[in-house]
Amino acid sequence: MTARRKLIDLTGKRFGRWHVIALHPERSRRGETRWVCRCDCGIERVVRSFRLRVGDTKSCGCLARERAKTKREMLCARVYWVWRSMKQRCFNPRHRAYRYYGGRGITVCDRWQSVQNFFADMGERPPGMSLDRINNDLGYFPENCRWATKAQQMANRRPWRHSKRRRKRSSSAALQRYVAATRRVRCAAASGEVAP
Repeated sequence: MTARRKLIDLTGKRFGRWHVIALHPERSRRGETRWVCRCDCGIERVVRSFRLRVGDTKSCGCLARERAKTKREMLCARVYWVWRSMKQRCFNPRHRAYRYYGGRGITVCDRWQSVQNFFADMGERPPGMSLDRINNDLGYFPENCRWATKAQQMANRRPWRHSKRRRKRSSSAALQRYVAATRRVRCAAASGEVAP
């Protein structure tokens, strides 16, 4: 018969959300010590000593439910789809816009690899606005991003490079109209007015 190990008293200690109240009088089927524990939410359960010490259990289940609820809420939020699209453009070579973002070195900062951090920094997306980088040559990070209207984004675009074939087809009058319209939008955005 093997000698029992010396009992380590866990009374009064905390393990995650568990607070150990007392030693349970009965051992488990395998002869393990069990403890009466109270979760922060108020539920009391009997938990094996080993599960407490190795961190196998942190609560009665309320912690997992809260995390699942938070994740569901974030998935449903409009900001999640903005975050997901931003990451796809920068990291997925199969994305249709990858060559304009990840292909030319635009990345997402380490903090924004988590949607919760992105949401904490940017907040909810205002209606009619989308994510915009203030400096288009830099990546996505809190100091370089804002929610912007379509007019602001048009004014903040990189210069469009036409191919020679397209340039031959377009008339000079159409090109002049395009340049004038772009200039109007940039001026309106710079002065804080909404472009017509």
